[in-house]
Amino acid sequence: EERMPREDAPVLVLINQWNSFFPERVALWRSGPATRLRSQLEERVLPQYIAGQRWYAAKGAAIARARLADHAIWPAKAGEWLVALFDVEGAAESVRYFAPLALAFQDHEEPRWGRLQAAAVARVRQQARTGVLADALADEGFCKTLVDQIGAGGERQLAHGRLRFTATRLYSQLRPEPGAELASGQPLAQSTNTALKLGDRLFLKAFRHIEPGLNPELEVGRFLTEIAHFPHVVPLAGAVEYLGNDGSFATLALLQAFVANQGDGWDYTLNYLVRFLEDPRTAAPVPTDAHGAYLALMHTLGLRTAELHRALATPTGDPAFEPEPITPDDARMWRARVREQAAQTLDLVSRPADLPEAVRQDAAALLAHRDAVFALIESLGTAPAGIKIRHHGDYHLGQVLLQRNDFVIVDFEGEPARPLAMRREKSSPLRDVAGMLRSFAYAGHAAVQRCTVETPDDRARWKPLLAGWESEARAAFLSAYDHCARAAHLYASLEDARPLLRLFELEKALYELRYELRNRPEWTSIPLATLLDFAGAH
Repeated sequence: EERMPREDAPVLVLINQWNSFFPERVALWRSGPATRLRSQLEERVLPQYIAGQRWYAAKGAAIARARLADHAIWPAKAGEWLVALFDVEGAAESVRYFAPLALAFQDHEEPRWGRLQAAAVARVRQQARTGVLADALADEGFCKTLVDQIGAGGERQLAHGRLRFTATRLYSQLRPEPGAELASGQPLAQSTNTALKLGDRLFLKAFRHIEPGLNPELEVGRFLTEIAHFPHVVPLAGAVEYLGNDGSFATLALLQAFVANQGDGWDYTLNYLVRFLEDPRTAAPVPTDAHGAYLALMHTLGLRTAELHRALATPTGDPAFEPEPITPDDARMWRARVREQAAQTLDLVSRPADLPEAVRQDAAALLAHRDAVFALIESLGTAPAGIKIRHHGDYHLGQVLLQRNDFVIVDFEGEPARPLAMRREKSSPLRDVAGMLRSFAYAGHAAVQRCTVETPDDRARWKPLLAGWESEARAAFLSAYDHCARAAHLYASLEDARPLLRLFELEKALYELRYELRNRPEWTSIPLATLLDFAGAH
């Protein structure tokens, strides 16, 4: 995509390209303008840019300053970039972000200048030359250089730390000719991360919000690629890590294999359900095998999920991955967490003025059954079943890619809202199972909203149809999962493990209700209905 920088983009007057932002790198008589330029970048230009990005976590919160925390000027054949970490300072806290920057001038690199307009941070002027300051992850040359450096390995020094580049054995298979052309497109995903397809075989994922510590996606990806050799995940090809001089470390980017696919399980399921609901034949009695092809897929998904957990339970002697029996203390801790979350959630729904009017009656019913909710929590998972292992941590239909009637499992980062240390904890694999079962519940409601024709009569007619579909999808998934999980000794039997599964489903529904109240109030009815069922209020 090529377009001019937006008209309101700020203009930065440079002294000497990247040195312009560092008073110590310019002539003494120019240090004053360089100091002002650095302040302009940190206090106006970057805060304005970052606040508008989807990867900025504190949506809507004002940014006082984006202070340059560490950096290096990286010259290469394809360009020169400022590899930078910024501490974004808001009213409450300072959060670190990875935001590498690119400079391109119109006069002698016009094609690159044009390509970077879509990611412009500011317009720049240096004497008679005009150009653009942009997000380097939109720069094809930067991405190619990053990939080649991962393959070469080694480290690159920064002002207060260093970058470490590592490759797995898969790298040479995916990029057998180092330095070869590697076209990149616009980012495929802009959420908490930035993801890009590079050529036909590589996929670069850059983490924007940088948390100190070992990223679970790097750790689990490396284990599944190089140790367990599990074929139904996106293989890891390499990584970029930051090591601070103060001993801190963090993951900045992952390089993975690009996996051709037909979309994720969420979109596939919604499209399937919309077709099913809008099919004129749905008005007649639905045949018992109406969902046969879909259920076959869910059977496969249940099998792949159990195989993933079996792979993660591979004994290696590595304490970060070694499977452990679930103890009564584990079960007590999990129940205590759910109790705490239930108290937080019920506190949120106790303020009717903050709730959508359509759900206030259901919220009042849930509050009336408060004691039943806590009694249920105390009754679940009291007899620990099975082993605890590393697991996916944020498992749902959007985290599986459909590939020729099979599935590839992606994104092992865990729930972004949880602290990194908590995302690395071992737990029962049933936590992932609960996430997928909740995803089925959401899909039915989301499908209704996608239907082109919808009346109250339609909703009344569709409700039992969707309930039947969800019940069958759950059964198909659980049946396949259970068969493989028992064989892999993840637990003795599903019946023994069902109370723990129910505890995790309850925990997930409580999380969903808090999330919806804060972000999508119109979806609040979905987890509320589930919690009312759990409380016996329906």
